Amino acid sequence: MKKWNKAAVVIFIFFLAGSGLARVAKGDGPLRIVLVPERNIFEQQRKYQNLCDYMGKLLPVDIRFEVLKGYREVLLALKERKAEGAFMGSFVAAYGIDNFGLIPLVRPVWPSGESHYSSYIFKRSGLPVTRDVTTWRGRSFVFVGPHTSAGYFFPLSLLLKNGVKEPGEFFSRVQFAGSHDAAVWMVANGMADMGAAKNTVFEEYRKRRPEFGDRLEILYTGGHFPDSTLVVRSDLQQELREAIRTVFLRMDSNREGQGVLKMFGAMKFVGTSPVEFGDVRRTVAQSGFDITSMKILDN
Repeated sequence: MKKWNKAAVVIFIFFLAGSGLARVAKGDGPLRIVLVPERNIFEQQRKYQNLCDYMGKLLPVDIRFEVLKGYREVLLALKERKAEGAFMGSFVAAYGIDNFGLIPLVRPVWPSGESHYSSYIFKRSGLPVTRDVTTWRGRSFVFVGPHTSAGYFFPLSLLLKNGVKEPGEFFSRVQFAGSHDAAVWMVANGMADMGAAKNTVFEEYRKRRPEFGDRLEILYTGGHFPDSTLVVRSDLQQELREAIRTVFLRMDSNREGQGVLKMFGAMKFVGTSPVEFGDVRRTVAQSGFDITSMKILDN
C-alpha cells in the first residue's frame, strides 16, 4: 500500500470535508473527546495527549482530550452534548451504540497485531484456588467496575454458568478497583485473593513490574472485545466524522504519525463498526442482563 506523507493526509482531509468542515472550524468551543479511566489517570492522560496534539495539527478545529471520573460521567457528557466523542471500553461503547446511537469510528491495533482484548481471571499465587469455581467460595474478589466487559461481565457470566447468582454471598468480600491496573495491583499486593481485568493491561502491568510476576496466576481467559474504541455522537457533522476517521486511519502513513503511534503503544488504527460488538452483547446476556434495558445512568 502506498505510503502517505503528512501533507497528503492534510490535503485529503480538506478534499474529503470540503466546505462543511470549514463551517465546523468556525463553531463555538473546542471539540471535546473524553476518556473512560482504565489505568492510572495521570498515565492515561499522558498516553492520549500526543494523539490530541497530532489531531490538532491536522484538523482545523480545537481538540480537547479529558479523562473523566468514570463510565457514567463519560456517557452523561455525550448524552448531554457536553462532549462530541469518547474513547471507550467495549461494554460502554456497545451500550452507547445500542441506546444512544453513538457511532464507532476506530480502535488501535497493538504490537501483538490484536485490536481486541480478553478478560483474565487471576489469583494470588500460592492460594489453594483452581479453575474449579467451587474452590473460590469464601475468597475475596476484586472487579474493575460494574460497567466493564473484562472486569465485570465476563467473570459474572462465568460465575452464573457455575451456579453462582449472588457473588456478594459467595465471596467473603467483593470490591471494585476502579481501573484495570488497580485490580491487578490489589491482587498482587494481597488486598484481594482474586480479580479480573483486561489481558492487555494485565500483561502491561506484569511487564512493567516484573517483581510481581510470580505473585499472580491466570485461571481463566475469555471474551473477544473491541479495544479502546473512539465513538462520536450521531449528530456530529459527517464531514468532521470522516475527517477524524481519516486522521487516525492514515496515522501510520507518515513519520510524525508513526512517532505518535509508538508513544501511544500501537501499530496503527483500524475502522470499527457496530456489528463488532456482538461478543460484548452475548457476554452481557450470559451474565443475566439485557444491554438495551439497563439504566446505568440512573444507577
